[in-house]
Amino acid sequence: MAITHTETVTGLIVVNDGTDVVSQVAIKIVSVDDSDPSKLTKTTSDTYFVDAEGGTGASGFIAYGSLSEDVVKGWIADQLAASNIKANAEAWIESKKNPPIPPEVKKPTLPW
Repeated sequence: MAITHTETVTGLIVVNDGTDVVSQVAIKIVSVDDSDPSKLTKTTSDTYFVDAEGGTGASGFIAYGSLSEDVVKGWIADQLAASNIKANAEAWIESKKNPPIPPEVKKPTLPW
């Protein structure tokens, strides 16, 4: 019973100056508990900013047409690691597996 997280880049937003320099990365994270994937799957989407300063003259610049998903994921790896997305998904899955006991309940009948 393990939770796996799959990250997929769903879109790239570029600077609107004709250079196609990427400034934002849209990503989808699917978190799945293998004990019951049909009920214990959480999908989250988010957008992360990347440093577009320097444009095409920036050190290590890669042209849009030469990008790979792994390269783009590398740009946002630290932001993903610092985010709470995976921890929140794991907490959601855990709450579905073991729902918390409500602190109060309504009694179905009155004592008189």
